[in-house]
Amino acid sequence: MKFTEKLLKHPEFLRLQKRVQQIEQDRIYCHHELSHALDVCRMAWMMYLEDQMQELLGSGSETGLKNKYDMASVLENSEKMTEAGQAASTADVSETKMVNLQEKKDQFYVTGLLHDIGRVAQYETGEHHSEAGMRIAEGLLTDIEYPAEWMAQTLQIVGVHHGREESREESCTMEYYIRRADHLSRNCFCCEAADSCKWSDEERNQTIFW
Repeated sequence: MKFTEKLLKHPEFLRLQKRVQQIEQDRIYCHHELSHALDVCRMAWMMYLEDQMQELLGSGSETGLKNKYDMASVLENSEKMTEAGQAASTADVSETKMVNLQEKKDQFYVTGLLHDIGRVAQYETGEHHSEAGMRIAEGLLTDIEYPAEWMAQTLQIVGVHHGREESREESCTMEYYIRRADHLSRNCFCCEAADSCKWSDEERNQTIFW
């Protein structure tokens, strides 16, 4: 994932991750360092894929399901099929779909990694982490040459992700998955600081299932 790898090597991103870890080392409530960001990335992507698979299974499109989620095997065998024009054309289409899926994953991960990037600013200056995060994220995304067509969506999610979990009836956008993953990644059901946590019982994640 091209842009995810660039972000994970960016000096300012790494500095902010180290700084938030230092600030929160004695914090008894939820943390916001890299491990949390990666949890959000993985959970959001997993939920997105599950919904895509359910959609395809619901439509009875076994061919579509294989093409979308088993591209590795298709591409692995594509070289053996190049002598037949029709087979080569099919492999080209499959490769395009695989690239698109990887691009979507890259966008999910970059957005998840940046969703709490403003936490240091909030701790040090009092500026809300979502507002600070949009400003900081824009600079980082510009530095890694993030695609312009992805920029607005990622920044918008960084700016609003702190709201509580969206209802299932709302459209399953990337914002929905990032918000939901941010909430469900918290192990409220076994938190030792639960008695003094500001979250209400309704807001807390009480199970590993969703």
